[in-house]
Amino acid sequence: MASRKRGRPFGAQLTLSERKERKRKSERERSREKIFIGEHSERWNRLKDQLKFTFNFELAGFLLDRYDQSQPIVEHDVASSTPMHCQAGSPRLFKEEFMQQIISDISAAESGNAASDLGVSGVEELEPGPSSSKKSKGTFKYASSFLNPLELSIDITEESDAFEGSDDETSYPSFNISIGPRDVTGIEDCPCEEAVFPREDDDEEEVDKEEAEIGPSICRVLCPDDYDQLLDSHTALVYLQQLKALALKKVDPLCKTKGCGGVLDIGIKHIGSAVYLKWICPNSHVAETWCSQPVLNRGLHGGDLLISSAILFSGNNFNKIELFAKILHMGFPSQSSFTKLQRKYLVPAVDDLWEEKQEEMTAEMADKDLVLLGNGRMDSPGHCAQYCTYTFMENDSKKVISVKTMDKRETEQKNANLEKLGFIRGMQDVRERGLQVKEVVTDAHLQIGAVMKKVYKEVKHSHDIWHAAKNLGKKLIAAGQDKNCRELLKWSKDIVNHFWYTCKIANDLDEFMGIWAGVLHHVVGEHEWFLPYSDAGPSSCRHNPISEDTMRDKEWMKKGSPPHEALRKIVLDKRFLHNIPYYLNFRSTAELESYHNHMLMYSSKRYAYTPPVYRARSILAALDYNENVNREPIMNRDGTIRKERSMIMCPFFYKKS
Repeated sequence: MASRKRGRPFGAQLTLSERKERKRKSERERSREKIFIGEHSERWNRLKDQLKFTFNFELAGFLLDRYDQSQPIVEHDVASSTPMHCQAGSPRLFKEEFMQQIISDISAAESGNAASDLGVSGVEELEPGPSSSKKSKGTFKYASSFLNPLELSIDITEESDAFEGSDDETSYPSFNISIGPRDVTGIEDCPCEEAVFPREDDDEEEVDKEEAEIGPSICRVLCPDDYDQLLDSHTALVYLQQLKALALKKVDPLCKTKGCGGVLDIGIKHIGSAVYLKWICPNSHVAETWCSQPVLNRGLHGGDLLISSAILFSGNNFNKIELFAKILHMGFPSQSSFTKLQRKYLVPAVDDLWEEKQEEMTAEMADKDLVLLGNGRMDSPGHCAQYCTYTFMENDSKKVISVKTMDKRETEQKNANLEKLGFIRGMQDVRERGLQVKEVVTDAHLQIGAVMKKVYKEVKHSHDIWHAAKNLGKKLIAAGQDKNCRELLKWSKDIVNHFWYTCKIANDLDEFMGIWAGVLHHVVGEHEWFLPYSDAGPSSCRHNPISEDTMRDKEWMKKGSPPHEALRKIVLDKRFLHNIPYYLNFRSTAELESYHNHMLMYSSKRYAYTPPVYRARSILAALDYNENVNREPIMNRDGTIRKERSMIMCPFFYKKS
């Protein structure tokens, strides 16, 4: 007979989704017993220790038993202090609690206080007044330490899942018991980060909001039957000036057309985002007309123009904002109207503003020798790009001075040629504006390098130092994959840092070689060598003396060992050393990469645009970036510059949600 397998066979047969659902179901069952006691946790634990209880449920049972024994006799219209045990003769309490759940907090506040007539134990009765001879229902005042049980939310959370699946019948799970207010109206719901880090304006005084006066003509929602007025009614975009004109308008209730005299009725018509009111009699005579928005030439409504402008200038797309308006039941311009306005008015306005800003930058940089940072950005991930935007940024001011957008149809459907074409057009644009270019910094693009050697020989061409360091790190990691060269992986970060430092301080190739090749001696523990590698190079390391007692996190390599020989091939590689002159100026295009990240706000890679719209959105990103490039950084309260926000992990945030 086969032996029975240990464990839980039923759970082992479940799929992953079924196990997750089973766990969620068990958590829902446990959540019904959760209690939140808030700031009273210390008193709770102190009392549990004094009474020598081991578990929280033992203390809870003891307190409930004591409460039942000391429960006073109350009248039939007074509620018990335990919310789960309402008096049988108090149906009003159940009705009021039910209405508190289905009616909004604002409406409930106006419909009356549900608990205003309820008395509970632990409530001090006010002293009787002059007319206390008659027996009254009594007015109660809550004690300072009293928690109204009708307004509590009870939660019990299991502290650990260590008891799950345990076969020990004597083990009891431990729970966190919490009690808190049921009505959380006015308590701001904020994410964990804001809860840990208070906002800067927490110390500012809150401005009291004046309650709006509610008149008899204002529509109010007091019960679920009135929700249709809130959810199904149509909304519209109305200018305040037009609304004021409507309030001052006086219309005779009868038609003034000769021989008619019919009673006027108000007709409502939506045209785009505007709404029209027409006073019409039964004979179709129009007595008066009102529009919620100013009307421009050719019947264009001001709201339609501003909505279309806001969609484009904020980097949004039409479908999202249209869905937003659809949920609000608000009138909205059609897709064709938006496209027409974008083509005729908005895109030309962006082009005109960009030309104006370019003239200002040209006048500002006319007498300078510029160092330009150049890089291209494709409009979609992968190798299926339709557009390429090539950007030139001035190195000192960090302003974008040229933006050129290319279509794949201009390069015979070849994506690889887009960046080269964008570079050529960008350089032509800068030269035509009369700007003097001293140096151009790009990535190690072979086609752009060939153009620089052939067309722009007088301009210094540099490569981004970050790309060189990244490629060096890849070579070191690839060489360290060999089982005999594992030791090289421990030194990869230090070698890359040494390359970065050497490019920063070296002025020419000879000085670079003298410092760079010294890493071959340093990794084997030799910090001085007999012959330098170049005339201007040193024959020793530049760091402070290292004693034998210095704590080290890695061992020295053995001279001539496989990892040391692999490092020698990488350090002295001829192709690698041939490109070193491109890195000696120590230039970086990191600011340009940051700008490309900013472009995602205006031209996302997940949406397709027509060529004019894509160009306009790229220009909008440049205008926005230039406008805020010199903005003052955010300061901390102590006056220092805020660089990044350090995270303080709470003990209950262990897993990434």
